[in-house]
Amino acid sequence: MSRLQTIEQKRAKVAWSYIDYVNNDLDPKEIGDIQKFKNEYCSTVMKLSSLILTNGLGQTLAFLKSKGKGDKTKPQEKVYQHLQEWLTSADVINWGRATEGELIERVMKIDNNKYRFVTMQTLSFLNWLKRFADAVLKDGGE
Repeated sequence: MSRLQTIEQKRAKVAWSYIDYVNNDLDPKEIGDIQKFKNEYCSTVMKLSSLILTNGLGQTLAFLKSKGKGDKTKPQEKVYQHLQEWLTSADVINWGRATEGELIERVMKIDNNKYRFVTMQTLSFLNWLKRFADAVLKDGGE
């Protein structure tokens, strides 16, 4: 039980740091319309769990990459980067052979059991990200 609690605490801490960054540390010169970015980031985060459950993790990551196009000024790319940072640094995932490359490349290399495990970890992390995004970013945090 305490291990689960520790993992949940890590998820919450990292998710909060990502939402806090989007809320407070974006560079207006780089991003442009900060509030639009926040709203799109929040909207993207809110629908990701459904996309994963409907289409699968790999397809959802491909969707984020296609929308973000490697441009860090796009909310979808920032969400993808946040998922990649969490999932590739998380103590709970041992990637085995898939230790290099972007998140989407790692996901394509793993077996079915690990794919399901990584999907569950992603959904668990997204629960925290959604809660914080909804509380802080949605409609300017009001």
